[in-house]
Amino acid sequence: MTLRCRLTPMHSPFLILTAASVLCGQAVPAPEGVDEQFARARRLAFDGKRAEAIELCRAALLRSPNYHDIRILIGRIHAWEGRYEEGRSELQHVLRSEPSHLDGRVALVDLELWSDHPRTAITLCEEGLALRPAQPLLLFRKARAQKALGAYPEALVTARQALAADPGLYDARQLIENLAELAQRSKLSLNGTYDRFDRTFEPWWMTSLSLSHRFDAGSLIGRINRASRFGDTGHQLEVDAYPRWQDGTYFYLNAGFSEASIFPHRRYGAEIYHNFPRGIEGSVGLRQLRFAASTVTIYTGSLGKYWGDYLFNLRANDTPSSIGTSFSGSASVRRYFGDGENHLTFNVGSGVSPDQPNPNAEILNLRSRKASLAAQGWIHRRFILSGSLAYEKQEIGQGVERAQTTLGVGLEWRF
Repeated sequence: MTLRCRLTPMHSPFLILTAASVLCGQAVPAPEGVDEQFARARRLAFDGKRAEAIELCRAALLRSPNYHDIRILIGRIHAWEGRYEEGRSELQHVLRSEPSHLDGRVALVDLELWSDHPRTAITLCEEGLALRPAQPLLLFRKARAQKALGAYPEALVTARQALAADPGLYDARQLIENLAELAQRSKLSLNGTYDRFDRTFEPWWMTSLSLSHRFDAGSLIGRINRASRFGDTGHQLEVDAYPRWQDGTYFYLNAGFSEASIFPHRRYGAEIYHNFPRGIEGSVGLRQLRFAASTVTIYTGSLGKYWGDYLFNLRANDTPSSIGTSFSGSASVRRYFGDGENHLTFNVGSGVSPDQPNPNAEILNLRSRKASLAAQGWIHRRFILSGSLAYEKQEIGQGVERAQTTLGVGLEWRF
């Protein structure tokens, strides 16, 4: 027996489709629910299809405007992409509607930490803790914000509270170990460099002994350098300071003094750094090196971008002189492992570097190309070991180049 499907033009399209499906033995697929849309949007977001995920979330919110988890997902996607203002707007909407919403508050705290607003993150955590006392996720993030401000002893207390509230919070345990090391405010460092040339010069070497202390307003470093070059040995005294101005803004200040001919008699430096939205840091400043017969002023600036565990950085230098202006620059990428003290850095550049450890008038005026690799990491709860290798080609005449290889090693004691 054959089943025939007959439909007349008098029926509406919906009835036609429904009747056809029923008569022909086919089921009409149920429309996707809001929960299914949200689950699909999450999968898209974690698969890297974030634009599609946001579009699907927007469609779901039209059907269910108070579905907070969907709005939180939109806010987190914006934060992952560095669109902090858009993400902040979505997450603040959730908290205005429901101040005690834990996931919404945690997401907003994460956004403020990523956008380098630790004080705002602390305020959000404290407001949440007033509603949910001893909440471990909020305590953990408050400790992270305190760490970002350099308040290591306070952060250590808060992290221990988070672990006490949730002994299974492994991230809090790791943070406690890191903070126990960082709470040591002083450090003594010994560094050495060895430079070898393929022509013209005998090998150079320099050792540096420095003592630094971190105050609430920033860090202060005193350093003595001893170098041997051109058959002569000399010393230089330096002072570095990193005062903080406000959240996301700090200064670098430097002064150096020497009576030896192999060092600048005076050196000065100043630079201001500021953290912008989307994990971008920029700076502008200058260095001045005063030799017996000349003074070199270098104008410098940098632009950096944090991307996950990586920091990408560009630096440009402008050195005016009586015979014209010299431009130089460098590009680097740094990979962090675990915390801010374990990292590997690769750098390439050309021309003058405003902070090279062995400046002299001749070297600063040469055209050069350079590549370097540097690494440092914890070898003990109180000790950090560092090492570096650099190779540079310097043009010393028409078609004549000199190669310079530099080895560096350092040991730092925290206390």
